[in-house]
Amino acid sequence: MPKKDFMEEDENIQQWTPIVIKKEPILTNDNVEITYDQFISMMINKRKELKLGVLQLNTMCSFVYKYTIRDIESRKTNATALEIKKICSILNLDLKK
Repeated sequence: MPKKDFMEEDENIQQWTPIVIKKEPILTNDNVEITYDQFISMMINKRKELKLGVLQLNTMCSFVYKYTIRDIESRKTNATALEIKKICSILNLDLKK
């Protein structure tokens, strides 16, 4: 069976442009931006301050999936706006600092 003729190209040359995904700020108010990473670190610090476990906080937030908080903290999944609102209300987090 004959080999197909392909154009000889350098294999190290990238044929596409890279896509950079940037995390958008959660809140933009009066020139103050809270990024998603800052929200997660605030959430972890407040949870530890209140001496709550990941599963305890998940139960308090009444999330259906048992490991929602764990996945958000480990950045496996991104929290939705409703989840962020619920977490902030339970932990008394103020994103408008």
